[in-house]
Amino acid sequence: MPIRSHSLALVLSGLVTVCAGNAHAAAPAQPLPAPPPGLATGWHIVRPGETLEKITARYLGSSELWHQIAQINPEIADPNKLEPGQRVRIYLQRKDSSVARVIQLSRKVEAQASPIPWEDAHLNDLLVDRDGVRTYPKSSAEMAFTDDTRLLVTEDSLVFLQRTGGALRGVERKSVEIVQGQADVQARPAAGRPAPPAAEVEIVLGNARATARTDRSGAVQTRARRADGGGAKLMAYGGDADLEAGGAKVQVPQGSGSSVAASGPPTPAEKLLAAPHATGPADGAEVACANPSFSWDELPAAAGYVVEVCRDPGCASLVERASGLTGTTWRPQALPAATLYWRVTARSRSGLDGYPGAASKLAVTSTQADTQPPAGTLALLGPQVQIGDVLFAGPGARLNVEASDAESGLDHWLPVINGREGDVREAAGPWAAGVYSFGALAVDRCGNRGPVSPIVFTVDTTAPTLSWEVMPYDSFVGRGVHRRGKARSAPLTWSGGVQWLALAAGDEVRIDSDGPQAFFHATGAHFVADGKEVTLGEGQMLRIRAADDGSHVEHLRFHLRRGEGGKNVLEIETGDLVGNSRKAEWELRLADQK
Repeated sequence: MPIRSHSLALVLSGLVTVCAGNAHAAAPAQPLPAPPPGLATGWHIVRPGETLEKITARYLGSSELWHQIAQINPEIADPNKLEPGQRVRIYLQRKDSSVARVIQLSRKVEAQASPIPWEDAHLNDLLVDRDGVRTYPKSSAEMAFTDDTRLLVTEDSLVFLQRTGGALRGVERKSVEIVQGQADVQARPAAGRPAPPAAEVEIVLGNARATARTDRSGAVQTRARRADGGGAKLMAYGGDADLEAGGAKVQVPQGSGSSVAASGPPTPAEKLLAAPHATGPADGAEVACANPSFSWDELPAAAGYVVEVCRDPGCASLVERASGLTGTTWRPQALPAATLYWRVTARSRSGLDGYPGAASKLAVTSTQADTQPPAGTLALLGPQVQIGDVLFAGPGARLNVEASDAESGLDHWLPVINGREGDVREAAGPWAAGVYSFGALAVDRCGNRGPVSPIVFTVDTTAPTLSWEVMPYDSFVGRGVHRRGKARSAPLTWSGGVQWLALAAGDEVRIDSDGPQAFFHATGAHFVADGKEVTLGEGQMLRIRAADDGSHVEHLRFHLRRGEGGKNVLEIETGDLVGNSRKAEWELRLADQK
């Protein structure tokens, strides 16, 4: 349609533009005006035979508004002569929900404005019926329809927008075709905005067709993948869907998915796997290397995992992606130094993707890779003793790792107890009795793990035993216990096996030996020992011994003191070489005491 050149006054959304005279004259250079309230802008790719009037009619519903579009494209010399492939800036009306605008691009993405050949996609490019997008490895693109529905195309994918048709009464419908790869359709009403009218998205996957529907709030989140060999996968995370193929249709409620083979009907809907719990790097972490290690908890029902690293929480701007992972760790070759986000998704044995995990924020501060693990040494601290081939430690022993890393720096260390990775708090004790092999893993800020040689030790938690017996005094004469008359005449005497000494109230004696014993003598002395009453007769003495089958006795100590009511109390205490101790208190009444 030729453009009329007579004077014309236009009013569009409150913005008034008056154009007169020669419509073919180039507009003077000036800053581009802001779009009228309620209208966004994008770039239309000119197709053969299009004029500015035709383009304006397509997007704004009236060809007479072409002057408004001409004003924001001052480089157009003749609005009737546009070159195919030329990019024209236009305004968008929200009611035209069949138009998709490219809002995010990552790496290598191409677009085809049919019938224009494929070329590099640009932000804010507008795609309409039969236009396509294809992504290359480690690349992605996100498009937004004017009703806020988003289409996220992941790596190695080829997707076309289809002409809408067959709409149900009162229900909007748009259609996309996935020729290769995977795409997510999602919409979520803005906070405070009323729910939009019910909408449907038709997804064509070869011989299969899926219909995704919004829920009552207007939200929808559906993932569709053209599987290897010509099959299809459909996952409904929000809203519900139908999947039709081979003359059969199944319903796919929210939280479920279905598969289609190359030929044949869809499988019954099955529940989607939950999102795996990410274990590292933690949300908000900072790593000083380009190749950090990512880890997550295992899901027993998962056949594999997909890890995505992106520049945005929704993962529309892909940086790295790894699929088919069978373990619970993954490491990229190199990430850019930037603020990134990462998430992990479990894939079921039927090939359906579970719920994507919540995105964890990650700051990468270096472009250098770190492949060298940290080094460290392990030390056992606290009471310990080596007896033969056995290293004994007390329950209060603790372990400490001294580790360092010259590249990205040490992040933390983990104990390895009897071959099991534990919590660092376990290294501080207290320890139960038993034999332990305690090693460690030193972890640097890039996730490299360096083993630290273990220490094998036995924890002894049992105090030495105390035993006593009454025996004849004369049986030890000439066997190392010698008489000393003066001491023997004291109210209470004791001997460590060599000579007799007086023991008065307030005295304290300590015998350091691995097999200590003490002898007590006082005719008529009355002891209450371990709840038993013992009276020493003429020519008798009391022997007390300490023994330990583990870390050996360190000492035997006894102390005579005055208790309540002036009673004598004999305190007895023994300890082993790793800090275990036992105490006893015996009431003592001498012969001259009532």
